Amino acid sequence: MTSTDSSNLYFLAGGGEMGALIRAADWSKTSLGDPKGWPQSLQTMVAVMLESPFGMYIAWGEDYTQLYNDAYRPILGSSKHPQALGISTRETFAEIWHIIGSMFDDVMQGIPVGFPDFMLPLNRNGFVENCYFDFSYSPIRKEDGEVGGVLVTVIETTNKKKAEEALILSEERFRNMSDNIPNLAWMANADGEIFWYNRQWYEYTDTTPEQMEGWGWQSVHDPAVLPDVLLKWRESIAYGQPFEMVFPIKGADGRFRQFLTRVLPVYNEEGKINKWFGSNTDVTKQIEAEQKLKETEQNLRNTILQAPVAMCIFRGPDHVVELANERMFELWGKTAEQVMNKPIFEGLPEAKNQGFEDLVDGVYTTGETFSAQGVPITLPRNGKVETVYVNFVYKAYREPGGNISGILAVAVDVTAQIVARQKIEEIVAERTKELAAAIHNLQKSNADLAQFAHIASHDLQEPLRKISTFAQVLENRLSEHLDEQSKNYFQKLRSSSARMTTLIRDVLNYSELDKATEVFTTVDLNSLVESIKIDYDLLLEEKKSVISCENLPVIEAIPLQMLQLFSNLIGNSLKFSRKDQPAVITISTSRITADKTGQSFMHPSMEYIKITFQDNGIGFREEYADKIFNIFQRLHRKSEYEGTGIGLAMCKKIALNHNGDLDALGSSENGAVFNVILPIKQLNTQNS
Repeated sequence: MTSTDSSNLYFLAGGGEMGALIRAADWSKTSLGDPKGWPQSLQTMVAVMLESPFGMYIAWGEDYTQLYNDAYRPILGSSKHPQALGISTRETFAEIWHIIGSMFDDVMQGIPVGFPDFMLPLNRNGFVENCYFDFSYSPIRKEDGEVGGVLVTVIETTNKKKAEEALILSEERFRNMSDNIPNLAWMANADGEIFWYNRQWYEYTDTTPEQMEGWGWQSVHDPAVLPDVLLKWRESIAYGQPFEMVFPIKGADGRFRQFLTRVLPVYNEEGKINKWFGSNTDVTKQIEAEQKLKETEQNLRNTILQAPVAMCIFRGPDHVVELANERMFELWGKTAEQVMNKPIFEGLPEAKNQGFEDLVDGVYTTGETFSAQGVPITLPRNGKVETVYVNFVYKAYREPGGNISGILAVAVDVTAQIVARQKIEEIVAERTKELAAAIHNLQKSNADLAQFAHIASHDLQEPLRKISTFAQVLENRLSEHLDEQSKNYFQKLRSSSARMTTLIRDVLNYSELDKATEVFTTVDLNSLVESIKIDYDLLLEEKKSVISCENLPVIEAIPLQMLQLFSNLIGNSLKFSRKDQPAVITISTSRITADKTGQSFMHPSMEYIKITFQDNGIGFREEYADKIFNIFQRLHRKSEYEGTGIGLAMCKKIALNHNGDLDALGSSENGAVFNVILPIKQLNTQNS
């Protein structure tokens, strides 16, 4: 284009970039011709357009030749500018002319047109997009009154429209989301009239939208609380303040549950409230838990105040005394006014100086319980300094979430017990000395007994043999000259010598049982019984006796001592058999454990065998059941039954040597019963 001479063309002054482009354009090649010849109305409107901050363009003449300002350029986009200047509107907007063409024709007939938020699909940036405008189409009349062109005023509302659409979409999404949250939710208009509820509301209340319309929500509220709810809700609406309150809402089952209701105002672009959004959260369990916690805390307080021991609670890292009972005040030697609601070591500084602050800090920091027994504490009590002894426990006090908020302290004044124990320890020390002396004397007696056994073994037996031998020789030499009384003396001498020999032998055997040199080995008790039967063969035949024996196990024992045990018990039954009937000895057995017998000597992890010796002899009275195991204990005269009274004592000692026991049951009618309890295996072998 050839530049237009703009001298004296006042209406083309200004206009920014578009003003410059219009001035530089060669209008002679357009239907408008030289600007100097433009109608006055066109010149005026061009001047107005170039100075307007709004998007404006002019479509002049039958071809709708275009002129536009800087504010209109963004509407055209880079694909149409600057080519659109000076060409027909039909060409510029060919893609929508079928939509706007008739409108332009109507305006040319003098009919103005306006369209708010009018959508036009425009190709402004290389692609077609939906754009929105507030359009004003006004006829431009020439001096003769005829319409010469169209003045288009355009305000683009695309961003506003998209924002509104986004808001609608966002609100729809919000409603969909609200239908999937666990809370009850709703929306009200600015006047508080609810127009929408989420799905959870209807499911919980079992109501319909028609029932809840407007203020229908009141039907599911507790009538006793509803006036307070309405008052607070109307105050929130009047003052534009958020609403928060806990109140009951009736469910589908007819029961009320407690809900925390929060309502927030929603503001429009002008900053005015146009909606309210509310949510109701079921807090029934939380309220019940809080109530239960309050009851628990109250019960704890009551327990502490009524406890028979000193108790208190310290709170926080400074260990402030929150609660204490009278017994704790008595222990501290303080009044409630001196320590309550103060850090404990401020009210009781004496305890701080004795190391208790570190203990309390440690429990509060780590949560580990600390306890101690008989700790001495020096405190000013009753107008003087006293040392008291205390058993105490410091235990972390935790909130429901597990956080440590304080310490529970329990203390018992054991001063009287400690003092009494100290006195007893003085007495025990004396008794211990006396016991040590007694043990020394016992050890000396044992040594004397061992020496006696040695003497009996060597020194006593030899003279006794000589007495017996020379008495026999003397009796033989004088037999022809002895009268009956002398022969009776020699008979008593032989009998006494034989009895003395047996006594010495039995005492030696009894003393030998204490030797630690004996070795435990496996012993077949069945073989042992068979060998004893052989030893007693003649006596069994003489008394026409029967030994009935169950199958016995193999145990760990000292063979010789087991032989002595079984031999003495069988021999005892034969000795005390009835003269008018054959002797019957029954040996039975069973396996037992400590939990079945409750015997204290039995080890809980070991298995034992119980061997019962039962006979049909003369028996003994029940009151002698324990005495018969004492050494030298005899229930019959020597003239009636031979023996030294050592046999059963040896049996008892052998059972004890094997970590077992022996007891007896007796009856003059049913004979005697002896129970031997022995471990199957010795403990040292089981642990090896």
